[in-house]
Amino acid sequence: MHQPLRTGVAILGVAFAVLLIFMQLGFYGSAETAANTLYHALDFDLVLLSNDYLNATRPRSFALPRVYQPLGHRDIESVSPLYIDWQSWRVQNRSRQRRAILVFAFRLDEPVFRTESVFRSEPCAECLQRLRAPDTVLMDTATRAYFGPRGVGIETEMNRRLVEVVGEFTIGTGYGADGMVLTSERTYEHLTGSLALQRPALGLIRLKPEARSRADEVKRQLSERFYNGRPRDDVRLLTRAEIEEHERDYWLHRTSVGIIFQMGVFVALIVGVIFVYQVIATDIADHFAEYATLKAIGYEQNYLSGVVLRQALLLAVLGYIPAFVAALALYALGRQAAELPLDMTWTRAVGVLALAAAMCSLSGLLALRKVEAADPADLF
Repeated sequence: MHQPLRTGVAILGVAFAVLLIFMQLGFYGSAETAANTLYHALDFDLVLLSNDYLNATRPRSFALPRVYQPLGHRDIESVSPLYIDWQSWRVQNRSRQRRAILVFAFRLDEPVFRTESVFRSEPCAECLQRLRAPDTVLMDTATRAYFGPRGVGIETEMNRRLVEVVGEFTIGTGYGADGMVLTSERTYEHLTGSLALQRPALGLIRLKPEARSRADEVKRQLSERFYNGRPRDDVRLLTRAEIEEHERDYWLHRTSVGIIFQMGVFVALIVGVIFVYQVIATDIADHFAEYATLKAIGYEQNYLSGVVLRQALLLAVLGYIPAFVAALALYALGRQAAELPLDMTWTRAVGVLALAAAMCSLSGLLALRKVEAADPADLF
């Protein structure tokens, strides 16, 4: 209260550093969530994939007969191939411009998606019925606007072939793709050729309800019986938990996405430590005589250190409050403008508060050297 302008500047500086931490952690968390956007929408217990699999948007492919090998197992309810490919989508309002769009194709009699979460605007049965017509697709509602008009009834070219949008679904494109469509095997064959149907990207295996709690055991049995016939098989079998962990590891540790956001948090902490140190060190220098006087009348160093650390913690709390409010606003803006899964969690809110307190405390500890140097003799 003694110097409100300086205090306000200090609070804004701390708030800026804390806001940077909130945003970097938010982007990091959104990458972790978006990594499994597709798999959260698929209905499966085990997944068969190529041994050269990278991630959901670049899965590679394998021979179709490998998908149906485990059908005789007593715990298997059904198996379904899923085809994933990139196609050229013509932007409607600029006919010469084309963009790569992610295509998912499946057998309409073997739905592979969790219908409640994927088909929200219209019943799943109606959408799938429309896909039975040749050269028709469903468009993801999260597809970016720069793909041009994409509502129901729009006709455009995909891979140089005229297609019609006959419905919508909601999965989310994540960080790996900006647009996504679903289509039938028949339309997929028209787009890519008949040989493409012999090379699925994923094999989705659903277990009987009583066997779902034993997915690891069933995976081991199937691997021993069907998928370990060669020194290096061309396919591998994973449980839902394993493929989701693989996707998180890929995006957070094997690409620049997670590394950049982790570095962002580190840089924000460094910026905050330096700024708060400058604020506290300047305040100590301005009140050097007062600290020396306190020493002269008998206050111990521990008391003076406590004064500095309390000031640092107070700055952390006062800076955290506006940063938290601003982060909520920016998260909402990110969800609306960039369609990123930016959500504030209690864990993140409490964790950032702890980081802010640690950041300011470290600055206070660094500034304590100036308090220790306060000598009563300097007053005379």
